[in-house]
Amino acid sequence: MLKSLHLPLSVHPHATSPLAIERALAFAGRLEAHVSAFVEAPRLSQPVSFHPYGMDTETRHAGQQALVDEAARALAEAARVRATELGVAHRVEVLETQETNGDDPIVGLARLFDLTIAPYAEGDAAFATTVQALAFDSGRPILLLPENGGQVKLDSAVVAWDFGRSAARALSDAMPLLVRAGEVRIVVVANEKDIPEMGSAPLLVDNLVRNGVKARMELVERGNRTVGATIDAAAASADLLVMGAFGHSRLRNFFLGGATRHVLERPLLPTLLAN
Repeated sequence: MLKSLHLPLSVHPHATSPLAIERALAFAGRLEAHVSAFVEAPRLSQPVSFHPYGMDTETRHAGQQALVDEAARALAEAARVRATELGVAHRVEVLETQETNGDDPIVGLARLFDLTIAPYAEGDAAFATTVQALAFDSGRPILLLPENGGQVKLDSAVVAWDFGRSAARALSDAMPLLVRAGEVRIVVVANEKDIPEMGSAPLLVDNLVRNGVKARMELVERGNRTVGATIDAAAASADLLVMGAFGHSRLRNFFLGGATRHVLERPLLPTLLAN
């Protein structure tokens, strides 16, 4: 069951758009889930200078911080209003965060919920780092939600399957969504990995069918494409992509598998990732 959702929102350096919030809340409404939204209001660092800070520097810094805090409060209020209008159970808080070498507070919060909805913001490096931390350090699944598109549907889903641990974890985490789908395709990229016969996709499909998932296997050829591009093509008509996040983090630097990097750079449809 996915009944408690985590929704991180940001105002700096880029603000989460009203459309992204709308799509996230509408998705939560379809699941009849509760949303806990946390708007990050980061504590801005003082500018680096070889000279002592003057009054003007401190005043400008204080003014910038005040603008960030005001924007966070405004975004939180807008999210509250829209959630109420949509009839979505919710709580919305402003979360003051500060740069540290320890755990990201957004990642820590994600561990308390069934699923994190991560609105996708193209070109936002800070967002990309947060998403990678959520995928590899939270121990919970994330739903990467690109801003483009209309209402998030669950009519059809694609599961990228390679017999790996991450793929199995993503599949398990996605089950509450997959049982709702009218069609689920288990996509295997041909000749990409050696998949043991005992771990074949047909056996997986049998298990999913027993659990009420309308699943079927689909073998796709890679050709000259990357694995990520091959999966994109296979999932082009789907409403949801499910895949394992392959990689690891070391001292906040992320080492990603090719397909994982591909989808994190520019997801084309709602994508559930788990590690």
